[in-house]
Amino acid sequence: MSECRSAKSFKRHSSKDGKEGYYCSTRLGGDWVLAESKQVAKDCVPAEVLAAYLDGSNQKKWNEDKVLDINIARSGSGLYRQDMVLKPQRVLTGKTTIMRYTQKVCVDKIGNGNYNAFVELDTKSKSNTKLRPFHILKVNVGLEQVGNDVHIYAAGIMKVNRKIIPNLVIFDASSIAGAMAGKGTLWLSKHFQDRSTKIIRNNRIE
Repeated sequence: MSECRSAKSFKRHSSKDGKEGYYCSTRLGGDWVLAESKQVAKDCVPAEVLAAYLDGSNQKKWNEDKVLDINIARSGSGLYRQDMVLKPQRVLTGKTTIMRYTQKVCVDKIGNGNYNAFVELDTKSKSNTKLRPFHILKVNVGLEQVGNDVHIYAAGIMKVNRKIIPNLVIFDASSIAGAMAGKGTLWLSKHFQDRSTKIIRNNRIE
């Protein structure tokens, strides 16, 4: 990605709900945006991170301000279907209705215990609403074991929907869309931090 942006483009993100990591949003021209994020999940293995990511209840919990409902079901060997329902979002013209879209997830095991998940919008799904944040979405999520921790890197390219993400002469909101997408998975580090804290607390009680 070095040809698209500088390594210094990543910004630290820390929110009240505990999400923490680094994200980057890069406008590629026209309606295209590149969104990236980096984070570390402590004291776990890639398979556990993958399982947490593919748990719809986790994604809904950590993105409750945007996600109304989410259902993830296995559709084949290493294949999953993710049905998303987003809450109405404010735009310049007022407010959108509820937005629905379906994503396909393909999971590959890399080497000895690492994983890669490729997520893309299912453009042929009849459940998709015309009003959704993007027309095209492709995201790659890499899970790599480093010591006792898992390093998570996500990179997604999207063609934003200008009915939702306006393009103004002075200000292009697509950069915000990219930043939001980049932050979308940063709950994973906090999820495993909470798990570690709970294990330590239970051990003390015992």
